[in-house]
Formats: sequence, structure tokens, C-alpha cells
Amino acid sequence: MTLSHDSEGIIYPPLPISLPIEEFLRPPSPSLAGTVCLVAGILIAYIFYPTQVTSDGIARVVAITVGIALAASFYLDSTSGLRNLLRTDALCLLALYGLTLAEFLLPQPGFNTMATYTQVGKAIEIVLVGMFCLALGRHFISPQPMRARWLTLKDISSKSLFRIFVASAFIAYFYMLLSVQFNIFTMLQAMVAPRFSQPWSRNALGGWSSLLTELNLLSYVIPPLAGIIWNRRRSFSKFQLLFVSLVFCLTIFHAFSSGTRNIFIVHIATFSVAYLLTLPKNTLWNTVLPICVLAFVAVFGCYHMLEFRQMGLKRYIANEVYASGATRDTFAVDYNLASIGQLADAIPSEHEFLGPEVIRWALIKPIPRAFWPGKPEGISVSIEEIAGAKGWTVAATYLGECYMMAGMAGVAAVSLFLGALAAWWNRMAVRSQSDYGLLVYALGFFAAGITMRSLFWLTTTILPVIALVVLRKMMPSR
Repeated sequence: MTLSHDSEGIIYPPLPISLPIEEFLRPPSPSLAGTVCLVAGILIAYIFYPTQVTSDGIARVVAITVGIALAASFYLDSTSGLRNLLRTDALCLLALYGLTLAEFLLPQPGFNTMATYTQVGKAIEIVLVGMFCLALGRHFISPQPMRARWLTLKDISSKSLFRIFVASAFIAYFYMLLSVQFNIFTMLQAMVAPRFSQPWSRNALGGWSSLLTELNLLSYVIPPLAGIIWNRRRSFSKFQLLFVSLVFCLTIFHAFSSGTRNIFIVHIATFSVAYLLTLPKNTLWNTVLPICVLAFVAVFGCYHMLEFRQMGLKRYIANEVYASGATRDTFAVDYNLASIGQLADAIPSEHEFLGPEVIRWALIKPIPRAFWPGKPEGISVSIEEIAGAKGWTVAATYLGECYMMAGMAGVAAVSLFLGALAAWWNRMAVRSQSDYGLLVYALGFFAAGITMRSLFWLTTTILPVIALVVLRKMMPSR
């Protein structure tokens, strides 16, 4: 096995010489035992949830049962190595569990007034079918190395890697800096202001100015790239590492201060994946400890983001709201079970299934309105209208959107597809992959996590992935 050299002659640590070639080329994949364990937990939850008599009671039974099964499934997968847990399908299942069930591990006394017993029962069935099909769909693709020529990505030098980081940071923050006359301190002050009050906030329908805000998608490149650069830190100067660290911290702070929890978590996840996958060897010390620390940061941050996202971080800290007793004494996400249940209750009794319209909107969503002035504003009947929400937005995860499309059949079909797609993307994460290829994998990892929240974001979040692939194909080989 040969050593990996940088363009400046720096040698990267090789993998252990005793590593079998099969292990070197095999991508991470779910174990059959792990899937059987998870499926068994889902079936047990389906059988026993009707024994409870309250909405939060049936949700708690399912949350505990599926949570134990999911943890046991991950443990069985980890017997093939800790690296085997850094999979796209694992993130999908974990994200879906977190968006729908995890909050019910804690008391949720107000949930019973949000949805009826029947609505929550229907929502639970939709969630269980979705997780069941995700678990099965990931076995539709054989765990072989990626063979697509356009995803066979050679590595690049550390100098080029730094240039990509600088370019991504400049383009991502250009419109924000432009809106504050390139005054960084004004930009930081705006970040801690109430949500949607920032001068760079886009309008509802968008236009030519909003096209510049879409360039902020490149900010998603920053965390995974920072993780890779940190592992290559010996080949960067102190100034470069300082610059990377400052921009990375700015990106995390921006996501945190905005109150957008899914983006905050995704930034942490992509940094973690890129960092952990480019380690020469994964051990309990360099893998499990960082995961535990970052998981604590994610949960701690998300709790406070729910409290200050309307008033702004500045007022939250200045008025010491966090210590006033006015904050909630339990952790909750979005109560997506209630939203899904309301959708299932209204479709098809009050509204017809939307059919292919849901997929069509997901496909055209990334097209800027500046290029297509007549672009539809959304699906014909919004989630808020179906759920009866007035004055606020409703999140129902991709499961609710798929149910709007074709009922339980839509939930099952799309979940099987997403499970297979996640398994296909796992093939990018072989040990023989270049660091640049693992950067692209981490961004696809991010797209998968966001898609669990909304199917409509899948085609938008893969744009940074496509941009990096095209950029590498345009660059000369080393």
C-alpha cells in the first residue's frame, strides 16, 4: 500500500498495512441482524401502542420501543467497526426518529390538546410504515464501491482545498456582507436580532436579489471542508488554520442565532462525518468522544434555539430569559406527529390526494424565480391549509408530504426509494475514497438529513454536491 502525498510533499498517514483489501474497498452498510432488530421493534410498537388511552401515552410507548430497537440496531452495525455507523441511511433513520418520536421520551403534558387520539394513532402508523420501508429499502442496493464515473473523484492538493474553502466562504457570505456595506460587526449584530429581521432576508416569492441569497447554499460546504482541513492541519499554515476556524465558527454561530435547528444540526453532522471519515483509524477515543460532545452541543443548542428564535438571541441573553423561568421545562421538537395526524385526518375526507403534483414541485423548487417569473408559488393546497393552521407554518416531515401525495402507498413507495438512494450514496464512503470524494459524500449526507424534514428540499440541497463534482471534473488532474 502506498502513502498519500500532498502537492508540497507532505505524507499523510497510511491505513494499517494489515487491513484486508476487502475492508479497504467495502463501503459502510447496514447489517442484516441490525435490520431484523429494528423491524422487530417497529412491529412490537405497532402491536402495543393501542393499549394506551392518551395521545402522549401511545406516542411514548412507540418512542421507547422504537428507540431501543434503533439503538440495538446501531450497536449490531457497529460490530463491523465504528466507521460502519457513518452511513446515510443511519442518519435518515435517526433524523426521522428525532423529528417524530424522540421528544416523547420526555413528558409532553400539552400534547393531548394538539391532536386527537385517532389522529395521533394514524400518524404513528404512517411513521412506523415509513421507518419500516426505509430500513428495507437500504438493502435493495448491494454494498459495492461507487462505480459511476462522474463520482470517481481524485484528490486535490491542500492548496486547492484551501482555495475552495475561501471561495465558498466569500460566495456564501457575499450578499450578507453586501447588505450591511461589508461591515462585519453590523452583520454580527443583525444575526442576533429577531428572526427574519435581517437585511439579507429574502422575500416570499424571490427575484433577482433573492438569487444572490441562494448562493448561501455554499455555506454548507464550509463545515465538512473544515473537518477535512483539520485532519490535514500539518499541511496548512497557522494563518490558514485560523481563517478556517473563524469562518467555521461564524457558520455555526449564524445557524445557531437564526434559530433554524435543522441547519444547525446538519452543520454539526457534516463536520463530524467529514472529520471522522478522514481519520486514518477510528477508535473509541477519537470517534465516540467527539460524537458525544457534538451530540450534547446539538441538543443543548436546539433547546435554546426554540426559546429565542422569535425574540432574537440578543434579547434572550440581555433579558436573561433562559433563567427567568419562562422557558419550557421539557424538550420538544415540532410535534410533527400532530401535524401528520391532522393531514391524515383531512385527506381524503376533505381534500383529494395531490398525486404527482408533490413530486413536480420538489423537482422545480430549485429553479430561481428570476429565471422563471411564472413559477408556481407552491402546491395547490398547502400543508397549513389542510391542517387548518392560520398565521404559522406547519412541518410534517417528508412522511406527511408523501401521504398528501398518495396516502400510505405514497409513504411506503417514497420511503423504499429514499432507503435505496441512501444505500447507493453510502458507496461513496469506501476507505479508498479521496478526501475530496468524502467531502462530496458528507454534503450528500446533509441532503439526506434535510430531506427527512421535507421532500421538497432534496433537489435544492444536492446543488452544492453537484457544484463540487462539476468543479473537480473541470480541474486538471494532479
